[in-house]
Amino acid sequence: MDLVQLRYFVQVVDLRSFTKAAAALHIAQPAITRQMHLLEDELGVQLLYRHSRGAEPTEAGRQLRMGAQAIFRLLEQTRADVIASSAVVSGSLRIGFPPSMGDLLLGDVIGTFRARHPNVELSLQEGYSHAMRDALLGDRLDLAFITGHDTNPLLMTTHLYDEQIWLMEPPAASGKPQRKKRYRLTDVASRDLIQPSRTNTLRQMLDDQAARQKLALKVVVEAEALHLIKDLVRRGVGSHLSPYSAVVRGIERGAFVGGPVDGLSVSRFLVRRVDRPVSLALTRFQEILTARLAEIHQTARGAVVLPGAGDGRRARSRGA
Repeated sequence: MDLVQLRYFVQVVDLRSFTKAAAALHIAQPAITRQMHLLEDELGVQLLYRHSRGAEPTEAGRQLRMGAQAIFRLLEQTRADVIASSAVVSGSLRIGFPPSMGDLLLGDVIGTFRARHPNVELSLQEGYSHAMRDALLGDRLDLAFITGHDTNPLLMTTHLYDEQIWLMEPPAASGKPQRKKRYRLTDVASRDLIQPSRTNTLRQMLDDQAARQKLALKVVVEAEALHLIKDLVRRGVGSHLSPYSAVVRGIERGAFVGGPVDGLSVSRFLVRRVDRPVSLALTRFQEILTARLAEIHQTARGAVVLPGAGDGRRARSRGA
């Protein structure tokens, strides 16, 4: 098995045709057919179903394609790292993040990273923790931010910080910024809430914490998109529980009323595959991220606690 065979194979699978693959590669079709037979003989498995309309990968073929794509990506990243000096970072970086992190943290980090390393191609994907894990395991992401620790042996998790949960409520009639409030979970239980579905990590943690205190949260609307949730809160449909970074700016400028809920926080982790190399672009991104977190910690007045800086007494999410 060599790279030429793998490239031929991936082209056949992607185009579902030996004829189209041959045309795309500018080679004769018999040459591709022969290489596919050699590849199947070497591996001892059938990789492709041949039929009158073309070809389809078998289960073994789908596994080989996934591995081949990872190999090609590694080769491209290695090439970029070899060509680039430590001062010129190139290549690509695929990052996943939950909606609640975008407002306060990621915008600044991405902006700084792009200004310093314009030769890196960035791909950003927003989604909840379970989707981020699946994308990492499927090699569709290089790095992801998730809520809660993950124990999958293929994933390496680094604890970034703990973040307070805040309650966001409809704005005051005056529209002017209000003094930050503090809430207890009993206060929250009396509100109509707009929250994501029960597959969401934060929702699971909130329901569990309420049950431990023999309370029940009144979720009157389930919605996944944070911008829609905020719009519904603004219209007075209900209130919303979310991490500090997702709501603090709106509360500070008077778009909403709210503040922290005593005893509630989530743990944020940075996750990557253990069997993938750490590129230079990824290393530089993490350096900028660490610096930005330190700045936020200094200004968040206890709402964001870095590892080793808190007392560990707040309730934390435990998974997705």
